[in-house]
Amino acid sequence: MADMISSGMNCARVNGAFADEAELDKVTKLVRDVSNEVSLMMDVKGPEVRMNKFAAPKPIKPGDEIIIGNNDSSEVYPANKKDLYQVLKAGQRLVVGDGDVEMTIKKIEGDKVYCEVVFGELLKPGKALNFPGAVISTESLTEKDIANLKHSLGLDWDFVSASFIQNADSAREVKKFLEGSNMKLIAKIEDQQGVDNIDEILQEVEGIMVARGGLGVELGLEKVPMVQKMLIAKANAVGKPVITATQMLESMSSNPRPTRAEVNDVATAILQGTDAVMLSGESAGGKYPVEAVKELTTIALEIEQFITPAIINDKPSSSTLAEGLARAAAEMCITMETEINAVIIASRTGMTPRSIGRHKIKQPIYAFVSSESFMRRTTLNKGVVKAFVLEKFGSKDRDAAVKELISESLKRGIVNEDDTVLVIGKTPPSTEQFYPSIFEVAKVKDALAE
Repeated sequence: MADMISSGMNCARVNGAFADEAELDKVTKLVRDVSNEVSLMMDVKGPEVRMNKFAAPKPIKPGDEIIIGNNDSSEVYPANKKDLYQVLKAGQRLVVGDGDVEMTIKKIEGDKVYCEVVFGELLKPGKALNFPGAVISTESLTEKDIANLKHSLGLDWDFVSASFIQNADSAREVKKFLEGSNMKLIAKIEDQQGVDNIDEILQEVEGIMVARGGLGVELGLEKVPMVQKMLIAKANAVGKPVITATQMLESMSSNPRPTRAEVNDVATAILQGTDAVMLSGESAGGKYPVEAVKELTTIALEIEQFITPAIINDKPSSSTLAEGLARAAAEMCITMETEINAVIIASRTGMTPRSIGRHKIKQPIYAFVSSESFMRRTTLNKGVVKAFVLEKFGSKDRDAAVKELISESLKRGIVNEDDTVLVIGKTPPSTEQFYPSIFEVAKVKDALAE
């Protein structure tokens, strides 16, 4: 864990399909013993159906018959969906996992579903069962999801990523469990309904995940690239973080180096404007988890040098005042690209750094926020290199505050004496003042000398 964090991991996601309270306690301790800056994300599976964890992977070939039962009297059965056979029909496609195995339902007799293998070599235990086009369930959270979610809330986790968010109502159903907490919802977009309703979903959530495994199964692999591009653009337009996920470096589950195609895939997502790229099996069960994190970090840092800043004209979900400030900051950074070395922001919640980052400015953004929760929330925002907690400031005087911010930045090693920085203090007019209103370009050594 320490090696992965030092290699660049800044958010740890746990797959709720396999987790219980003991596992959540273990991950919390593992991460927090190393760092309080890494955010924690609980993934809840919702209506996703999963096979049981049968004894060992089953070698298969096209034409083989696989019988899916209804309970543990059968070797293979849905672990989290009783009476599935009642809603399925002969002729239905059945895709396992992210598409490694495909079967067709030939007949249903009693509570047994008889399937014929179309392609695949190995049927692995615990994998997701996908039924493209079929309506299996409308519930956003299962009992297990709710138990995991409540436990992670008690452990002060930062995000919940919810599977198969299809509209604003399903997002609100998950959000009702988060009321009164600091946890924020990331909607996983995995099917056509989620894609079609992305605008209304974005209004309800903290951010989205482009869940390419589900999208590939539900929409067809050939449609995923353009859907990914569209979803990233939509999230950027409203100033919400977007995570690109699934098989980013899949070959590193068993190999120490990625393929050239995988490197290009990661690079494409970054150039399109994704805020985060996510590992799954590579780090959860692969042979080279640390190396995979290092490769992902190396690719990201290399490609970020070539991102072209661009003012996004779409109105974000943040306030008009916040966006006006962010836009002015981004335009100044683009205009003075060679003169301004960094952006230093005092922002109570971290919303202003997020709004500036969506314009893809070249300068690193450093944020001073009011709590650890807000600090960890910035981990999903592109452009925000690091955030720090400063609950109280010594002065509400503007000039003294500029000096204080720059002094703190120098002390923490994020600026040098010869740097020129854009210093911003954002105070909403209708709330308690967190910091004086500031918008100033300053030379570090000159500001400290005043």
